[in-house]
Amino acid sequence: MNEGAVMAVAAHVVLRGVSREQYDQVRAAAGWLDRAPEGGISHLTWWEGEDCHNVDAWEDERAFAAFGEDRLGPAMKAVGVHIEPEATFYPAHEVYLPAARTITVT
Repeated sequence: MNEGAVMAVAAHVVLRGVSREQYDQVRAAAGWLDRAPEGGISHLTWWEGEDCHNVDAWEDERAFAAFGEDRLGPAMKAVGVHIEPEATFYPAHEVYLPAARTITVT
């Protein structure tokens, strides 16, 4: 992906204490499987103990912030998840998607 001087960012987001059930409720409320977030490139989720971890690729941090403000934050509030996501950003050297598909347990 070489689109001029703009390069994507990788975001590692930790949702401390968020269960799989809560994650699924937030996902449904935010609707990202039905309507992809603007500027979102990829998303991967797993759990370590009680903490939900996510690694995303975004066009830039502004796209991530807009999704958080417009969709993720309101969805979390709507389903009663009242934690502050811990997000760390890294400049992406490369974003490669050999197969665009959705695989989800629930």
